[in-house]
Amino acid sequence: MNAYLNLFLMMLISIAASLIVLRVLADPLVQVLTKICPDGESAVFWQSYTRIMLVITPLILVLLTDLFAQHGTALGNLRLSLLMALAGLLVGLHMIGARLGRFVAYPERPASPGAAK
Repeated sequence: MNAYLNLFLMMLISIAASLIVLRVLADPLVQVLTKICPDGESAVFWQSYTRIMLVITPLILVLLTDLFAQHGTALGNLRLSLLMALAGLLVGLHMIGARLGRFVAYPERPASPGAAK
């Protein structure tokens, strides 16, 4: 397979995976950011930041993979690029979830009747 076509397909896989995840997260992300951000401008900034990070992180991993896997088969390289795109999404979502998770308020559990004081 042509090296340029292979690179294009690898990048396409990464961007498509990112866009699918972003589409699924779009509405819930806006709702969460609207609740935790002090104003609308902050929410818009963090939404844009999240979108950029969830596209760039998988793409960087896919492009790094291409540097090291140039001598594999075309199918193997595409499989590896999908794996790296998903790993990049996992890393990006973990970073965003860790940051947003700080703002989640957990309800207090009532003390059980037999608990010692």
